[in-house]
Amino acid sequence: MPRKKTQSKKSSPKKAVKKDVNDLNIADGKDDIEKIKNLEDLLGVKQTNPYGTTSEAVLEERMNEMTLTDLQTFAIRVGILPSGNKLTLKNKLKKSFKSHAGAGAGYNVGYQKPLVDPSSKQAEEILKISREGF
Repeated sequence: MPRKKTQSKKSSPKKAVKKDVNDLNIADGKDDIEKIKNLEDLLGVKQTNPYGTTSEAVLEERMNEMTLTDLQTFAIRVGILPSGNKLTLKNKLKKSFKSHAGAGAGYNVGYQKPLVDPSSKQAEEILKISREGF
């Protein structure tokens, strides 16, 4: 027995939505990295942490800009044997970063006094950045 032909529904064309360029969200993460850098500069992370950062993305960005000689010097400062090629050294540094307390592994500081005077401009900047979120 032959099948009945059904009438196909024509779909109406979707309306094009115009978006303003300023309303679009950027998904590259560059803005977050800048916020992390600013917050770490205000908190003085570079003086307390041999890696100079607590963010893996910032560390990755810095290592991509380094030459092999720079990576070897950085590895010595961190306390890693600077052997191997550039890729091997980067992997060693990442692994060490992830296991280092206070860098990638996270930590509980437990300071008795605040790092920054709560009434200073630095404290206001830190609060502003932390309220915005990453």
